[in-house]
Amino acid sequence: MKERRSKLFGLLVFLMLTFGFVYLMITGSKANVKEVYNHIEITRNNLLAGNEYLRMTGLNDSTEYQELTLLNVKTKIEKHPYLRKAEVEFDGINKILVEVEEHNIKAVLLQKNKLKLITDVFEILPLFPPTDIKDFPVISNLNRNEKDSLNNQYLVYAFRVIDALSLTDEDIRESLAEINIRRGGDMILTFTGLKYPVLFGKSNEVKKALILKDLWPKLTDDYNIEYVDLRYNNQVLLGKRKSELADG
Repeated sequence: MKERRSKLFGLLVFLMLTFGFVYLMITGSKANVKEVYNHIEITRNNLLAGNEYLRMTGLNDSTEYQELTLLNVKTKIEKHPYLRKAEVEFDGINKILVEVEEHNIKAVLLQKNKLKLITDVFEILPLFPPTDIKDFPVISNLNRNEKDSLNNQYLVYAFRVIDALSLTDEDIRESLAEINIRRGGDMILTFTGLKYPVLFGKSNEVKKALILKDLWPKLTDDYNIEYVDLRYNNQVLLGKRKSELADG
């Protein structure tokens, strides 16, 4: 009986040693195999095409990929001003997968005849062509001194106007082309599809967004309108051309 147990124990030890040896051979051989990269794929990007991100971060030359590590790629990509962070992994074959998270762009800021991007937390980013900015309204005539913060009441209100239009009617929001802050005066909105301005003022943005939604079919159909004035409480003023001028 004891001899049988001894043989069984010896067999178990032999099997364990054999399994361990095979495991070390397999894992050791994998550890010595260098990962080969010949392509980098960027996903979840909207502002710029993936090849533009690669070009601007010095990762567009595939002949240099053999010297890269995943950490190298992550570090380089995350230096781009448009990006909050990037998640990088190897696909197991030959490709580096990069999933990026871009900053949340709220609008395009026009200052001193230059366009810049402004985020939802009032951070200013440079605008690199060919960035796709067609979906963002332009904010113009912001009165800002060098020492002033961008997070001022007029810019905050402009953001609230954008949000109010987004919540009320996404089509109207997408038609919003410009918010002219007029250096702290009554704001003027410009929409694609309307040949005249909307005098919006600087208060009651939700109420006015709802009014615009109700008026929108008439505004886009009536070509005699010269302006819409929403600055007064409980009043909507539609400036119209005189009939004789409209007809002739």
